[in-house]
Amino acid sequence: MNKTRQPYGVPAERSERDQLQHAVQAYAAERRLVPPLSMEELRDHAENIATNPGMVDYVMVLLNNEVWRDTVASIPYERRLLLLPLCLRNVSDCPAELDEFGLLCEECGRCNIGELQSIAEELGYVVLVAEGSTVVSRLLEGGKVDAVVGVSCLNALEKSFPHMADGAIPGLAIPLTVDGCISTKMDMDHVRKAIQLKSSKPWKNNLETRRLREIIDGWFAASNPWEAETRTEQMAYEWLLKNGKRWRPYLLACTYSALNDGTTDLPDEIRQLALAVECFHKASLVHDDIEDDDDLRYGQPTLHCQYGIPVALNVGDLLVGEGYRRIASVETRSVEMLRMAAENHRMLCLGQGEELYGLSHQTPFTTGQIIEIFRRKTAPAFGVALQLGAIAAGADEGLLETLRSFSESLGIAYQIRDDLEEYQSGEVLDLRASLLLALAHDHSPVTPLSCESPQLHHIFDELMIPEKAAQLLEHYKNEAIRALNPLQNAFLKSFLRRVTTKMLSGV
Repeated sequence: MNKTRQPYGVPAERSERDQLQHAVQAYAAERRLVPPLSMEELRDHAENIATNPGMVDYVMVLLNNEVWRDTVASIPYERRLLLLPLCLRNVSDCPAELDEFGLLCEECGRCNIGELQSIAEELGYVVLVAEGSTVVSRLLEGGKVDAVVGVSCLNALEKSFPHMADGAIPGLAIPLTVDGCISTKMDMDHVRKAIQLKSSKPWKNNLETRRLREIIDGWFAASNPWEAETRTEQMAYEWLLKNGKRWRPYLLACTYSALNDGTTDLPDEIRQLALAVECFHKASLVHDDIEDDDDLRYGQPTLHCQYGIPVALNVGDLLVGEGYRRIASVETRSVEMLRMAAENHRMLCLGQGEELYGLSHQTPFTTGQIIEIFRRKTAPAFGVALQLGAIAAGADEGLLETLRSFSESLGIAYQIRDDLEEYQSGEVLDLRASLLLALAHDHSPVTPLSCESPQLHHIFDELMIPEKAAQLLEHYKNEAIRALNPLQNAFLKSFLRRVTTKMLSGV
């Protein structure tokens, strides 16, 4: 039986396409929409615009184009990629060959590919005639291009959208007017205009994150963050400089930069605040290692294994005090910063306390309890970094509340990712306070499980525990992205969208 083909979701008439385009432009301007927009945001807005439900997907594409238009227009042509689909060629008599990157167009004139390629390359574009996103991803990751102008069918655009959204990549997508694998058609005028789009506004790249990373690494490299007059200070200083991802100083500096037009000229107060949040983080690691009776950190003996528990506790306490001292040294809004840091510090201790109490009483955790522990224990570390950077940049309470909400979901997702990553490493681990064991308990409450339970991995597999944990990870990742919706700063919104993907990748 032949299935009836669903109508293609792009209006066949140019006049109807133009009408929808004007409606999208008016809607985006009225609501001051800021990119990047999540798939959920796009769909909600598109449903408000489209009078025909069958046009919603097409309106989503138009809306995404509209919010990125000014950004793409300001990016130099030589920093853009034009992506054309293979289905535009005349298959029956196309003389071009295919290689690993796509079609080697000879510009023979038998289809429109050659004309568009010629226009784009003369302007300085990188041009690819290919299917799939592997090569595009490679170019983007390698820093070869900063924006994409792509032609494709609606279905392919929908599949590629999550990848573009994860990277907050500026782009214009031009759907084919007639889809299919052969004899497809496009609006040539629309594509030409998209390729030639140009703004007189100076191009402001996304945050110079590599440069900011270099600056932060420099703060923790050559010279002492403070003059070490005693052996205790020297131990604290050495511990502070131990390896790590330094996510917290990075988040703080990038937040400040984003709220100041992407500047990399960071004042000394940002250095002081960045050192403060790393002091807090390294202090928590000292205390965690003692509480968890861990022997190794960064592949080396933990501080208490080197010097004993009393000395390590004292070093951790000194780092906490040093963090607050540095915040207090900032002249502007220091009282607000201290209050916010103290609230987050208190929340972290409450989360850690609930975990330690449950472990000491050998009480199995429920999934809800573990999520609450993550919310209190992990999220504040990210929240304090983001909020300190924002306060230093003059943020109002509305922005701080958005960052609090974002940090909460990001922290939970980050801890779930850690639990999954550790479990999948295959090493013998302490899973007592992990989400995985809590999920298993929720499904088998009658038979208590422990890290020593025989065939624990088999039980996890039978109950599909890793899959359920991955679903929760995706849920809280989406919650973090959703929390960014109110942001009106495209620099900050794009950065936090990218950092969410980067921090939660790998599982």
